[in-house]
Amino acid sequence: MSDQTFFLHQHISDFEAFCTSALNWDLDYRQLECGPFSSEILTFGNNRVIFSRGKLGRRMLQRGGSPQGMFTFGLLVDPQTGIYWRNNDVSGKQLFIFPPDGELFSVTQSDFDVFVISLTERTLDQVCASFELPEFRALIKGHEVFQCDPQMLTSFKKFLLRTELEYTTVQQSINNSMQFTQLENELSEQIVRLLADNALPISQKQPRKRDHALLAAVTYIHELGNNVITMPHLCDACNVSQRTLEYAFRERYGLTPKEYTLIHRLNNARKHLRTADPDKEKVSVIARQHGFWHMGQFSSNYRKLFAELPSHTLKQYC
Repeated sequence: MSDQTFFLHQHISDFEAFCTSALNWDLDYRQLECGPFSSEILTFGNNRVIFSRGKLGRRMLQRGGSPQGMFTFGLLVDPQTGIYWRNNDVSGKQLFIFPPDGELFSVTQSDFDVFVISLTERTLDQVCASFELPEFRALIKGHEVFQCDPQMLTSFKKFLLRTELEYTTVQQSINNSMQFTQLENELSEQIVRLLADNALPISQKQPRKRDHALLAAVTYIHELGNNVITMPHLCDACNVSQRTLEYAFRERYGLTPKEYTLIHRLNNARKHLRTADPDKEKVSVIARQHGFWHMGQFSSNYRKLFAELPSHTLKQYC
């Protein structure tokens, strides 16, 4: 990661562009909900501290990785909202932690709004030592979700909101290394205090039969890429009943398995269209490569999900 500071604040109407804008993250987003995508991202930092706030206006499947070599902390802005994250149901009343190099897997709703803070382990260990606490890894003991003191969590959220306002209205502070050092210290101290002062780790729930079935089905769908999969085929491959899969997909994604596989292929087609050369590739050829043979139905499904025609996607991002 570069030693140079960076600052980005954008409203973005394309989730692939959002992934690219999330500096230092390796993201792969899939839209699960029909309609135009909308988002806002604020991110600034350096090689020791990254402050971000992200908003997404559609239900999304998020995969990828957090900034390498750093602990990353998430806090939903609205305490009444929630997400499914790394086999945890996380609410806005909890602090969640990405382990260094940990894989992101979450399902977020259209009200997703989150603060994300990344700090080096060295900084966190130094703060723990100053508070006469064990090293940071020993402090959290491998847990990833914590129920924190409500008043302290509210105070921390207010600090994050003040920080966001300060850095978006007075951008010249982005080039002030002393101010970044102060921000790094304040963030790390508040997070360590949150976790050290009566924070209760939330144990990861044990996967149920339908959770195992869902994981097997989704893995199989992604491994097959763009092949069309029937329900009997999927049930046989995962050795599970159709009823179990129906419950599992509806509970996690708000979709039937058939709808999920269709949306998966539509998202793959969109990725291809965004990078294709419109002078050399045609929508019909790309559609067939992703398992769509009826062009009228493909265009209709594509427009319903992404609120634009595939031909527009092909030309817009060339």
